[in-house]
Amino acid sequence: MPDRIVRFTDQFFDRLDTLLPVERGTDGVPSVTDFLLLDLPAIRDELASNFEDCTLPTDDPDVRVYVGAGVLFRAVAIFVALDGNSVEAFWVMFDDAGTD
Repeated sequence: MPDRIVRFTDQFFDRLDTLLPVERGTDGVPSVTDFLLLDLPAIRDELASNFEDCTLPTDDPDVRVYVGAGVLFRAVAIFVALDGNSVEAFWVMFDDAGTD
């Protein structure tokens, strides 16, 4: 099967803006840009090529969750839904980003 298209919704980016600062903190807290450049490309590639095997079911049958380690965070959870042959990522959580 060819790779799926992976789209990130406005809700995903709004959530990311809530969790991470615009600029990297002096205390080492990564920025939104850090996450977009260092962690998200590999996650996007995994969702595109291996959606069923890299996600877990949730209580909602239309939603699955990707859970993996990133460069910046010990654990990243991205909630996704299939839309035809596309994956729509709409929510993100980190293990140590201050809020979830």
